[in-house]
Amino acid sequence: MGKESTHTRRRTLQSIFGVAVAGLTGLAGCSSPDASGSTARTTDAGTQTTTETQTTTDAETTANETTANETTEQEDETTESGLESADFVENPEEIHPTLVEETSVPSDEVLLGFRLEDSSLPFTTEVYRAPDDAEVQATETYDTQDLSEVDLLPDSPQSLDTVDTDREDIHYGTTAIGEPLKVTLVARHDGDTIDWSAWSRTGYPHDGHDEEEPALEVDCYCGGMNYTAPSGGTWARVIQVTPTERVETGTTVALNWTSSRL
Repeated sequence: MGKESTHTRRRTLQSIFGVAVAGLTGLAGCSSPDASGSTARTTDAGTQTTTETQTTTDAETTANETTANETTEQEDETTESGLESADFVENPEEIHPTLVEETSVPSDEVLLGFRLEDSSLPFTTEVYRAPDDAEVQATETYDTQDLSEVDLLPDSPQSLDTVDTDREDIHYGTTAIGEPLKVTLVARHDGDTIDWSAWSRTGYPHDGHDEEEPALEVDCYCGGMNYTAPSGGTWARVIQVTPTERVETGTTVALNWTSSRL
């Protein structure tokens, strides 16, 4: 099926900033004392002023060109990293009203919205229902974009319904209290192989974070893990979210994952 083993690797994102310092050396004119000494000194002084002015201008031009080149290089590095160039919003509280307004939830279930904030990545993450027997947190890469070859999806892949926003769409589904909503995240990528990580998860009115008894049990598009999207291929990972008894039935929950390349 063209499946490749996924390996986890860590990489430190580095930004290199250079400072150009131009050293300026003054050149003094000199003359021999003679009858025309005064005129000679005046001429030399004028030559000196012109030389110093030209030297200063040349130095400033060089410094400006160096600074411009360094600024361009820094901007290229920022764009490549995708960290500072992207406008991350992490706004589940703000998108929650849109999700409520555009969907309906059965009175005995919970609606879970998945928003994958991947605006710094060269692909849009797709969300499909996972096979019943899929192992949670299983992750695979494939050398094809044909979803029929992705064994972390069912034979007839069914994507979650979506709600449009002015940013990334919200994928959503419903489930009962104590029953996991299990999905497969899919990235189909045409460019060069890239590495990235999901480094933040937030939610409203529940996020399941840093609680002894969380309202949501989230397993796990995890921060601190590195993922690889192969060139011309597919990356897939199985995750699930389970509402606990702390969540009232009929509740709509918006979850946001923020990710960026390494």
